[in-house]
Amino acid sequence: LGSPERCFTAAQRRAIQLRDGTCIIPGCKIPAAMTEIHHVIPHSEGGPTHTDNGVCLCWWHHRYLAASGWAIRMVRGAVQIMAPPWLETGARKWRNVTKSRTRLTDAVERKNG
Repeated sequence: LGSPERCFTAAQRRAIQLRDGTCIIPGCKIPAAMTEIHHVIPHSEGGPTHTDNGVCLCWWHHRYLAASGWAIRMVRGAVQIMAPPWLETGARKWRNVTKSRTRLTDAVERKNG
């Protein structure tokens, strides 16, 4: 699901929206249909326009991501996020983030295994 272009295709956007469900920042309730797709590794730094490098962010979080201190990474196609130092006391850690019904169901099934 990659593209040589900088902008995500409609199919890529739908796949990312289904995976993420809403803006990925915890507490943000903006639905995926109203989000922008953010390159986790910036396109200018060689980041691919691929579903494994895109996440849903609302307009506000997309514009102020760098200034806010949130960190985002992808691990085998799954989104992980780290809260900014001003929000999380103690050791900061990466957390899996998804609001996708499919991924949440998979996680429950693995846990109840």
